[in-house]
Amino acid sequence: MNFDKSLNDHTAAFSEAFFIANLLFVGVFYLALWCLYLIRYQHTSLIGQHHLKQSLIASSISTAIFIAINSFIVLTSGYASLTALFSLELYYMLVVPIFLVMGIIGFTKAIKGITFNYPIIGGLPKSSSQST
Repeated sequence: MNFDKSLNDHTAAFSEAFFIANLLFVGVFYLALWCLYLIRYQHTSLIGQHHLKQSLIASSISTAIFIAINSFIVLTSGYASLTALFSLELYYMLVVPIFLVMGIIGFTKAIKGITFNYPIIGGLPKSSSQST
């Protein structure tokens, strides 16, 4: 591990911060996370790459869930319905807190320069890098 590279590199912390922000502002920070991935992935440390991959996967999953719920609402009863209220409350009371806890733990580990594996999602970057 190159210590000079990891001390001056904040890609891991930025990726986790963008993931947390994407939970609140869906879309804008998802695109920012993709930009960070495309610009910094090749030039960051292994810990930064790991945090970046995990936060991108988790952000993709949470964004897909959010889009699916909104698509369901638009295609069925519209936003002025009990279905919309229930669906979005379910998302914000169950999905967001689970991802938020993972993001906060990942962020604190990224600031310290420690690797962190998200539950379930954490194994995906390893399996994809082993197959190539």
